[in-house]
Amino acid sequence: MKEIERPKKDRNIKADVIRGFAIITVIIGHCIQNGNGWYYFIDGAYWSNKVYQFIYSFHMPLFMLLAGWFAYYSIKKVEGDRKAQWKLLGKRAFTYVTPIFLWTLFEFLRGEIMRVSQGEAPTQMSTMFIWFINYFITNLWFLWAVLICLIIVFVMHLYLEDNIPLYVVAFCSFYILPDAANLGVYKYLIPYYVAAFYVNMCLDKFSNVKEIENEEEESLGNKVYRLINKLIVSYKNKPNMYLVILAVIFGVMFLFYNSQTFIYVSGYRISRTGLVKKVILDTYRTVIGFVGSAFFMILWDRIVDRFKDCKWHLLTAFGRNSLGIYILQGYYILIVMASYTNNLTWIKWYHIPIEVVIISAISLITAIVLGKIPVVKILVGKM
Repeated sequence: MKEIERPKKDRNIKADVIRGFAIITVIIGHCIQNGNGWYYFIDGAYWSNKVYQFIYSFHMPLFMLLAGWFAYYSIKKVEGDRKAQWKLLGKRAFTYVTPIFLWTLFEFLRGEIMRVSQGEAPTQMSTMFIWFINYFITNLWFLWAVLICLIIVFVMHLYLEDNIPLYVVAFCSFYILPDAANLGVYKYLIPYYVAAFYVNMCLDKFSNVKEIENEEEESLGNKVYRLINKLIVSYKNKPNMYLVILAVIFGVMFLFYNSQTFIYVSGYRISRTGLVKKVILDTYRTVIGFVGSAFFMILWDRIVDRFKDCKWHLLTAFGRNSLGIYILQGYYILIVMASYTNNLTWIKWYHIPIEVVIISAISLITAIVLGKIPVVKILVGKM
């Protein structure tokens, strides 16, 4: 095989636009959940909210597909260099774990100060430690999810030669492993990250091949390349057709989405009762995540191509700062906004849009400002 060297690319504006769109859907979902009044939240009414269901059918899978896609480029750079490999993993672990630790510490100190100020006795050291550890391993769960996925593909690709049978065993084990400590959510998101990583790897490895020799003994990788390449060529020839097909499939599948579809409600693990029903539910939840994500990726790809002169400054700003916004918006919503919206006893149609605009603006501005301050910028995932 003769390979053509791939030119270096500038920052992918389409990826930033998609990330920006995705993080805004996160804010919308959280505002629906926490911005409609205390009784709306405590009754779990948001599980039946169709806008909420629509967002949660695809937005986290979309983030994981993007994360897995770009993880390949990072891991590719350190292939063959053990020192660089572990430096990369250590740097990423520091980027994700440090803000989790610091924000958990913030939550603990805030809670303790409030307790003492209300006349309660200080928490005992042993209780304090247990609380901190329990909250630390579950706080900002999406950061943990990305790190866990990175570790999986890091080990499998660099040290276990992308062992397919081992992947199959691992994925099958998801159905019997417990869902505690957010494991159910991690199991749900891992396939998206892994799929994006290996599709990108396949494209990178084979898309620049001028000739494929020994076609009679063609490898599985070459066959996969041919299939993916045909799909890409077909998409480039008829992108609108693919957009319509995905829209129809996504729309039809969404008709069956209900409160039990949420991973947070039904979990991932298969219980002894309802085995077939649970397998169908997990499969449906995974497939609609792929279909919905693919639809919005193509939709934004078409929109950005259609408006070539548009710089997309606002969406790309959200995309570039999506990690920091994810961290900050949760605190703004739960600590600041909810103190006002919990008192709502009736809901106006304009409440949620106003909340989304305010939280989005404040979170974006704060993420940008903190991201420029040395030392402090680690709080928003900047190195």
